[in-house]
Amino acid sequence: MMKNTGKKAQQIKKAGQFLALHHDPELLVLPNIWDPVGARLLQGQGYPAVATASAAVAFSLGYHDGQKITLAAMIEAVRRVADSVDVPVTADMEGGYAEQPKDVAENMRQVLQAGAVGINFEDSRIGGDSLHDIDFQGDRIRAIRSMANQEGVPLVINARVDTHIREDDLSDEDRLAETITRAKTYLEAGADCIYPIVVHDLEILTTIHDAIQAPINVLALPNAPSMRELEAAGIARLSLGPFLFKAALTTMQNVAKELLAYGSYDVFSEGAMSGDEVHQYLRDGRMGA
Repeated sequence: MMKNTGKKAQQIKKAGQFLALHHDPELLVLPNIWDPVGARLLQGQGYPAVATASAAVAFSLGYHDGQKITLAAMIEAVRRVADSVDVPVTADMEGGYAEQPKDVAENMRQVLQAGAVGINFEDSRIGGDSLHDIDFQGDRIRAIRSMANQEGVPLVINARVDTHIREDDLSDEDRLAETITRAKTYLEAGADCIYPIVVHDLEILTTIHDAIQAPINVLALPNAPSMRELEAAGIARLSLGPFLFKAALTTMQNVAKELLAYGSYDVFSEGAMSGDEVHQYLRDGRMGA
Protein backbone atom coordinates (compact mmCIF):
# COMPACT_ATOMS: atom_id res chain seq x y z
CA MET A 1 0.00 0.00 0.00
CA MET A 2 1.19 3.51 -0.79
CA LYS A 3 2.37 5.51 2.21
CA ASN A 4 0.16 8.35 3.39
CA THR A 5 2.54 11.17 2.56
CA GLY A 6 2.19 14.69 1.24
CA LYS A 7 2.70 13.31 -2.25
CA LYS A 8 -0.21 10.92 -1.79
CA ALA A 9 -2.38 13.76 -0.48
CA GLN A 10 -1.62 15.66 -3.68
CA GLN A 11 -2.51 12.59 -5.74
CA ILE A 12 -5.85 12.25 -3.95
CA LYS A 13 -6.54 15.92 -4.62
CA LYS A 14 -5.67 15.54 -8.31
CA ALA A 15 -7.93 12.49 -8.62
CA GLY A 16 -10.81 14.51 -7.22
CA GLN A 17 -10.07 17.37 -9.58
CA PHE A 18 -9.92 15.02 -12.55
CA LEU A 19 -13.21 13.36 -11.67
CA ALA A 20 -14.86 16.77 -11.24
CA LEU A 21 -13.82 17.70 -14.79
CA HIS A 22 -16.04 14.85 -16.03
CA HIS A 23 -19.08 16.51 -14.44
CA ASP A 24 -18.35 20.05 -15.59
CA PRO A 25 -20.66 21.45 -18.30
CA GLU A 26 -17.54 22.29 -20.32
CA LEU A 27 -16.17 19.50 -22.51
CA LEU A 28 -12.94 17.98 -21.18
CA VAL A 29 -10.49 17.85 -24.10
CA LEU A 30 -7.50 15.50 -23.85
CA PRO A 31 -4.92 15.62 -26.69
CA ASN A 32 -3.17 12.37 -25.72
CA ILE A 33 0.62 12.48 -25.49
CA TRP A 34 3.48 10.05 -24.94
CA ASP A 35 6.35 11.92 -23.30
CA PRO A 36 7.15 14.58 -20.67
CA VAL A 37 7.79 17.48 -23.03
CA GLY A 38 4.41 16.90 -24.69
CA ALA A 39 2.78 16.84 -21.27
CA ARG A 40 4.54 20.07 -20.31
CA LEU A 41 3.42 21.69 -23.56
CA LEU A 42 -0.22 20.82 -22.93
CA GLN A 43 -0.04 22.04 -19.35
CA GLY A 44 1.58 25.25 -20.58
CA GLN A 45 -1.25 25.75 -23.06
CA GLY A 46 -3.77 25.58 -20.25
CA TYR A 47 -5.14 22.04 -20.47
CA PRO A 48 -6.45 21.02 -17.03
CA ALA A 49 -5.33 17.39 -17.35
CA VAL A 50 -3.01 15.23 -19.43
CA ALA A 51 -3.68 11.80 -20.95
CA THR A 52 -1.30 9.26 -22.42
CA ALA A 53 -2.17 7.16 -25.46
CA SER A 54 -1.04 3.54 -25.39
CA ALA A 55 -0.57 3.54 -29.15
CA ALA A 56 1.55 6.70 -29.09
CA VAL A 57 3.74 5.37 -26.27
CA ALA A 58 4.22 2.08 -28.14
CA PHE A 59 4.87 3.80 -31.48
CA SER A 60 7.44 6.13 -29.92
CA LEU A 61 9.35 3.07 -28.71
CA GLY A 62 9.11 1.35 -32.09
CA TYR A 63 6.34 -1.15 -31.30
CA HIS A 64 2.81 -1.85 -32.46
CA ASP A 65 -0.11 -1.04 -30.17
CA GLY A 66 -1.93 -3.81 -28.31
CA GLN A 67 0.28 -4.50 -25.29
CA LYS A 68 3.31 -5.21 -27.49
CA ILE A 69 5.56 -3.30 -25.09
CA THR A 70 6.09 -4.56 -21.56
CA LEU A 71 4.08 -3.41 -18.58
CA ALA A 72 7.31 -2.08 -17.07
CA ALA A 73 7.97 0.08 -20.15
CA MET A 74 4.42 1.46 -20.10
CA ILE A 75 4.57 2.19 -16.37
CA GLU A 76 7.89 4.00 -16.81
CA ALA A 77 6.39 6.16 -19.57
CA VAL A 78 3.46 7.02 -17.29
CA ARG A 79 5.81 7.81 -14.41
CA ARG A 80 7.88 10.20 -16.52
CA VAL A 81 4.77 12.04 -17.69
CA ALA A 82 3.23 12.22 -14.21
CA ASP A 83 6.50 13.50 -12.73
CA SER A 84 6.75 16.25 -15.33
CA VAL A 85 3.47 18.10 -14.74
CA ASP A 86 1.35 19.46 -11.92
CA VAL A 87 -2.04 18.69 -13.50
CA PRO A 88 -3.81 15.30 -13.20
CA VAL A 89 -2.54 12.51 -15.47
CA THR A 90 -4.61 9.63 -16.81
CA ALA A 91 -2.97 6.62 -18.46
CA ASP A 92 -4.19 4.42 -21.29
CA MET A 93 -3.54 0.95 -19.90
CA GLU A 94 -5.29 -1.05 -22.63
CA GLY A 95 -6.50 -4.40 -21.22
CA GLY A 96 -4.56 -4.14 -17.98
CA TYR A 97 -1.68 -6.39 -19.08
CA ALA A 98 -3.36 -9.39 -17.42
CA GLU A 99 -6.50 -11.52 -17.60
CA GLN A 100 -7.54 -12.30 -14.05
CA PRO A 101 -9.10 -9.55 -11.91
CA LYS A 102 -6.56 -9.78 -9.08
CA ASP A 103 -3.64 -9.57 -11.53
CA VAL A 104 -5.14 -6.61 -13.36
CA ALA A 105 -5.71 -4.84 -10.04
CA GLU A 106 -2.07 -5.29 -9.02
CA ASN A 107 -0.92 -3.94 -12.37
CA MET A 108 -3.15 -0.89 -11.95
CA ARG A 109 -1.71 -0.41 -8.46
CA GLN A 110 1.59 0.23 -10.23
CA VAL A 111 -0.12 2.90 -12.33
CA LEU A 112 -1.22 4.66 -9.15
CA GLN A 113 2.27 4.32 -7.71
CA ALA A 114 3.61 5.92 -10.90
CA GLY A 115 1.55 9.01 -10.12
CA ALA A 116 -1.44 8.71 -12.45
CA VAL A 117 -4.96 9.34 -11.16
CA GLY A 118 -6.95 7.83 -14.02
CA ILE A 119 -6.86 4.93 -16.47
CA ASN A 120 -8.40 3.78 -19.73
CA PHE A 121 -9.37 0.13 -19.45
CA GLU A 122 -10.79 -1.79 -22.40
CA ASP A 123 -12.90 -4.94 -22.68
CA SER A 124 -11.28 -6.46 -25.78
CA ARG A 125 -9.31 -9.64 -25.23
CA ILE A 126 -5.73 -8.67 -26.05
CA GLY A 127 -4.42 -10.81 -28.88
CA GLY A 128 -7.90 -12.00 -29.87
CA ASP A 129 -10.92 -10.80 -31.83
CA SER A 130 -13.49 -11.13 -29.06
CA LEU A 131 -14.52 -9.19 -25.99
CA HIS A 132 -14.38 -10.37 -22.41
CA ASP A 133 -17.62 -11.74 -21.01
CA ILE A 134 -19.64 -8.81 -19.66
CA ASP A 135 -19.75 -10.06 -16.06
CA PHE A 136 -16.08 -11.04 -16.12
CA GLN A 137 -15.09 -7.58 -17.34
CA GLY A 138 -17.25 -6.19 -14.55
CA ASP A 139 -15.26 -8.30 -12.09
CA ARG A 140 -12.02 -6.91 -13.52
CA ILE A 141 -13.22 -3.34 -13.04
CA ARG A 142 -14.54 -4.17 -9.57
CA ALA A 143 -11.10 -5.49 -8.59
CA ILE A 144 -9.45 -2.28 -9.79
CA ARG A 145 -11.93 -0.17 -7.83
CA SER A 146 -11.36 -2.26 -4.70
CA MET A 147 -7.60 -1.81 -5.05
CA ALA A 148 -7.97 1.96 -5.48
CA ASN A 149 -10.20 2.12 -2.41
CA GLN A 150 -7.54 0.24 -0.44
CA GLU A 151 -4.98 2.79 -1.61
CA GLY A 152 -7.30 5.63 -0.67
CA VAL A 153 -7.10 7.22 -4.13
CA PRO A 154 -10.34 7.76 -6.10
CA LEU A 155 -8.87 6.45 -9.37
CA VAL A 156 -10.92 7.64 -12.36
CA ILE A 157 -11.74 4.59 -14.50
CA ASN A 158 -12.62 5.27 -18.13
CA ALA A 159 -14.14 1.96 -19.24
CA ARG A 160 -13.74 1.41 -22.96
CA VAL A 161 -16.56 -0.54 -24.63
CA ASP A 162 -15.37 -2.17 -27.84
CA THR A 163 -18.64 -3.48 -29.26
CA HIS A 164 -18.41 -1.15 -32.27
CA ILE A 165 -14.96 -2.36 -33.37
CA ARG A 166 -15.72 -6.07 -32.98
CA GLU A 167 -16.38 -7.99 -36.18
CA ASP A 168 -19.60 -9.99 -35.82
CA ASP A 169 -23.10 -10.34 -37.25
CA LEU A 170 -24.94 -8.18 -34.72
CA SER A 171 -27.53 -5.77 -36.04
CA ASP A 172 -27.03 -2.09 -35.29
CA GLU A 173 -29.88 -2.30 -32.79
CA ASP A 174 -28.39 -5.29 -30.95
CA ARG A 175 -24.92 -3.75 -30.98
CA LEU A 176 -26.25 -0.59 -29.35
CA ALA A 177 -28.17 -2.65 -26.79
CA GLU A 178 -25.02 -4.59 -25.88
CA THR A 179 -23.04 -1.36 -25.61
CA ILE A 180 -25.56 0.00 -23.12
CA THR A 181 -25.65 -3.27 -21.16
CA ARG A 182 -21.88 -3.34 -20.91
CA ALA A 183 -21.76 0.32 -19.93
CA LYS A 184 -24.27 -0.16 -17.11
CA THR A 185 -22.41 -3.24 -15.85
CA TYR A 186 -19.08 -1.42 -15.85
CA LEU A 187 -20.52 1.61 -14.07
CA GLU A 188 -22.07 -0.63 -11.41
CA ALA A 189 -18.66 -2.27 -10.97
CA GLY A 190 -16.96 1.05 -10.31
CA ALA A 191 -16.22 2.78 -13.62
CA ASP A 192 -16.61 6.57 -13.75
CA CYS A 193 -16.80 7.19 -17.49
CA ILE A 194 -17.77 5.12 -20.53
CA TYR A 195 -15.78 5.13 -23.75
CA PRO A 196 -17.72 3.58 -26.68
CA ILE A 197 -14.75 3.77 -29.01
CA VAL A 198 -15.28 4.88 -32.64
CA VAL A 199 -18.93 5.78 -31.96
CA HIS A 200 -19.34 9.28 -33.36
CA ASP A 201 -22.96 9.44 -34.47
CA LEU A 202 -24.55 12.09 -32.26
CA GLU A 203 -27.90 10.30 -32.11
CA ILE A 204 -26.27 7.07 -30.92
CA LEU A 205 -24.12 8.93 -28.40
CA THR A 206 -27.20 10.70 -27.05
CA THR A 207 -29.07 7.38 -26.77
CA ILE A 208 -26.20 5.87 -24.78
CA HIS A 209 -25.91 8.94 -22.58
CA ASP A 210 -29.64 9.00 -21.85
CA ALA A 211 -29.59 5.29 -20.99
CA ILE A 212 -26.62 5.34 -18.61
CA GLN A 213 -26.74 8.89 -17.20
CA ALA A 214 -22.95 8.96 -16.81
CA PRO A 215 -19.97 10.70 -18.43
CA ILE A 216 -19.04 9.56 -21.94
CA ASN A 217 -15.67 9.77 -23.72
CA VAL A 218 -15.61 10.27 -27.50
CA LEU A 219 -12.64 9.73 -29.81
CA ALA A 220 -11.92 12.73 -32.05
CA LEU A 221 -12.28 10.98 -35.38
CA PRO A 222 -12.21 13.13 -38.55
CA ASN A 223 -15.97 12.73 -39.04
CA ALA A 224 -16.94 13.16 -35.38
CA PRO A 225 -19.28 15.97 -34.30
CA SER A 226 -17.72 19.32 -33.45
CA MET A 227 -16.62 20.05 -29.91
CA ARG A 228 -19.51 22.49 -29.58
CA GLU A 229 -22.01 19.81 -30.68
CA LEU A 230 -20.58 17.25 -28.28
CA GLU A 231 -20.69 19.68 -25.38
CA ALA A 232 -24.29 20.65 -26.17
CA ALA A 233 -25.22 16.94 -26.19
CA GLY A 234 -23.81 16.49 -22.69
CA ILE A 235 -20.70 14.54 -23.71
CA ALA A 236 -18.12 14.88 -20.95
CA ARG A 237 -14.80 14.08 -22.57
CA LEU A 238 -13.04 14.15 -25.94
CA SER A 239 -9.71 12.40 -26.52
CA LEU A 240 -7.41 12.38 -29.54
CA GLY A 241 -5.96 8.89 -29.15
CA PRO A 242 -2.86 8.46 -31.35
CA PHE A 243 -3.67 11.34 -33.71
CA LEU A 244 -1.35 13.92 -32.12
CA PHE A 245 1.53 11.46 -32.45
CA LYS A 246 0.61 10.79 -36.07
CA ALA A 247 0.57 14.53 -36.77
CA ALA A 248 4.04 14.92 -35.27
CA LEU A 249 5.36 11.92 -37.22
CA THR A 250 3.85 13.31 -40.43
CA THR A 251 5.77 16.56 -39.91
CA MET A 252 9.01 14.62 -39.40
CA GLN A 253 8.34 12.61 -42.55
CA ASN A 254 7.67 15.74 -44.60
CA VAL A 255 10.91 17.35 -43.42
CA ALA A 256 12.87 14.18 -44.23
CA LYS A 257 11.33 14.02 -47.72
CA GLU A 258 12.09 17.68 -48.39
CA LEU A 259 15.73 17.26 -47.43
CA LEU A 260 16.19 14.30 -49.79
CA ALA A 261 14.08 15.58 -52.67
CA TYR A 262 15.01 19.26 -52.75
CA GLY A 263 18.04 19.68 -50.52
CA SER A 264 15.99 22.30 -48.71
CA TYR A 265 15.31 22.85 -45.04
CA ASP A 266 13.13 25.93 -45.35
CA VAL A 267 10.51 24.13 -43.30
CA PHE A 268 12.60 24.85 -40.20
CA SER A 269 11.90 28.55 -40.59
CA GLU A 270 8.21 28.17 -41.44
CA GLY A 271 6.50 28.37 -38.08
CA ALA A 272 8.92 26.12 -36.22
CA MET A 273 9.44 26.79 -32.51
CA SER A 274 12.50 28.73 -31.45
CA GLY A 275 14.88 27.30 -28.86
CA ASP A 276 13.46 29.66 -26.24
CA GLU A 277 9.93 28.49 -27.01
CA VAL A 278 10.96 24.87 -26.54
CA HIS A 279 12.81 25.65 -23.32
CA GLN A 280 9.68 27.06 -21.70
CA TYR A 281 8.26 23.54 -21.67
CA LEU A 282 11.28 22.03 -19.92
CA ARG A 283 12.03 21.86 -16.23
CA ASP A 284 15.43 20.95 -14.79
CA GLY A 285 15.30 17.80 -12.71
CA ARG A 286 11.69 17.02 -13.67
CA MET A 287 12.15 15.20 -16.97
CA GLY A 288 13.37 11.82 -15.70
CA ALA A 289 16.73 10.13 -16.12
